[in-house]
Amino acid sequence: MKLAIGYSTKDQVEITEQTLPRILLPGVDVYWGDGSTTGAGRQFLSNYLDIDGLLRFQNIRGGADAAIAWKLSKLLNASQNYTHIGLLENDVLLDEDWFEPTMQLFEKGKQDGLEVGSVSARSYVDRVLIQRNGWAVMHNLGAGMVIFTREAADIVLRAFRTHWWPDNRRLFANLSGIDLATYAAFKGNEQWVSTDWGWDAQLARHGLASLALTPAKCQMIGQKWPLEQQGLELTTKDNSHCAEEGSILHGISNRAFKMYRDNLARLGPCIDGIMPSDSWSVLHRDGAGLMVFPHQLGYLAGAEPWQGTTELQWNQGFGPFVYRAGPGGASLSVRISGICSFLASGGNDGARVAITDTRSGFNFAPSLPAGHEPVSLQVPGGPISRRITIELAEGAVFHGLATNDPQLLDTTFKFDWSQLPRAT
Repeated sequence: MKLAIGYSTKDQVEITEQTLPRILLPGVDVYWGDGSTTGAGRQFLSNYLDIDGLLRFQNIRGGADAAIAWKLSKLLNASQNYTHIGLLENDVLLDEDWFEPTMQLFEKGKQDGLEVGSVSARSYVDRVLIQRNGWAVMHNLGAGMVIFTREAADIVLRAFRTHWWPDNRRLFANLSGIDLATYAAFKGNEQWVSTDWGWDAQLARHGLASLALTPAKCQMIGQKWPLEQQGLELTTKDNSHCAEEGSILHGISNRAFKMYRDNLARLGPCIDGIMPSDSWSVLHRDGAGLMVFPHQLGYLAGAEPWQGTTELQWNQGFGPFVYRAGPGGASLSVRISGICSFLASGGNDGARVAITDTRSGFNFAPSLPAGHEPVSLQVPGGPISRRITIELAEGAVFHGLATNDPQLLDTTFKFDWSQLPRAT
């Protein structure tokens, strides 16, 4: 096993001093990506003791999701060819004995018939799907503390985007017979959720399970709001005693686990992390249509690179990245079949956009008001694919592209952090 952990910080030196030492372990490489903007934060990274296996990187900017994408990309592309890839944020204080029990979850899951894709020392009560003896199958591990197999990390990066909560609910209900609407954070809501809320669902689509220790072997420190105000509760005891032989819960727990295990086995394993795009749900689908976020445009066959200047803007709840046109503006050309809609906003000061259909001559050039809520700009069209361009004046923001019909996809495209524009 060759493990590397991507560790994120932004200022908060007093927290980093506590949490970083817990992952400085023999045989584990740590890639420390810092986005500090204060002198104290930047100096702490620069002056930290030289330690074997600790690699330090400054100016990792663009928000939490950009930092996550950087960590996954950096570790997957490293020449060391790591077999396991971890993520840790600096507000997670791991117990001193976290390492062995957490890594043993890969083998414990295997012994119970699971192909395990990710594990964690952190577990929240409402993120548990099925409780086992000292550990649990999770429907959400989160980005704060997780260790992936290399295959799982690649799947997560390929499908890096915000997710639609009802898709998660439907998937886990089908896999386990458990309805997350009865207890999970978003219950029966219909809403977008951040990137890390979709990781475990994406892995499950590949036949890979997500496991965590119960009770959790960590604490959350330096929180702006206490966990209880966020509606979060770390698991503080092993709930497997509630599933004693002969009790109702025992029967439910075992039936759900068997159903989940057997269904995952039917879905995987995949070959070299690759499955048809319809199966691994890289793009958000609404019926036959697609939602393509700015950083995913490479999946559209015939999409041409951006012209002009684009700047990265974090949009955690929808994207999670949007592209803002920089000085001189920017333009994009895509090949689309059928009706489509460009999602754009006027940014801080309002800005003009222009859309042209090169086949029909359709042209639309509205001035968008100031604001960051996207406006849907619909372009009519028939089944014959044609090239459509969108030009954005400086300050205009591109949120994505929606289509009514299936599109030709380039399944060789792989997203990574290096493709993102510069964060300002």
